[in-house]
Amino acid sequence: MLLVGAGLLAKHVVALPAPNNESHLAQSLGELRRAGSSGWLAVHVLYAECRCSQRIVAHLTSTERPRRWQEVVLWVGDADPDPGLYRAFDVRRLSHEQLGRFGVESAPLLVALDPEGRAVYVGGYTDRKQGPDIRDLYVLAEAEQRNALSALPVFGCAVSERLKRALAALPAP
Repeated sequence: MLLVGAGLLAKHVVALPAPNNESHLAQSLGELRRAGSSGWLAVHVLYAECRCSQRIVAHLTSTERPRRWQEVVLWVGDADPDPGLYRAFDVRRLSHEQLGRFGVESAPLLVALDPEGRAVYVGGYTDRKQGPDIRDLYVLAEAEQRNALSALPVFGCAVSERLKRALAALPAP
């Protein structure tokens, strides 16, 4: 009973993996910049079937975005994103396989690249699962000031088939 309970709890409190090869990630995501652009780049990885990603969409479309940042949304999944996302962001639809080439297996994920193309932040948006304090604006402001940042855990959903299989081994409610 203890093992079943621990398995059920794990799905709600254990963070998912963030990409571990930040130089590959930075180089790959840097190619998403608009032609001729070399400023700050924020990449939001969101998954259509993930409630946490839907919360991030609501936040992104309802907050004033930082002016000095180019923001790209990588959207994975069959369902169409909120139309407001297309109005405010450069949305790129990807397959699970295409996202996997970046080394990304979970969402929602925020990646911030400095003008030199270095990943200065790779992590989540909140300090706990479905936490009320979405911290992307803080992260981007701190990155722009060149302040050291500790990555927030990635709480959300598995996007890659490998990670989905691993999590499927845990008991379901």
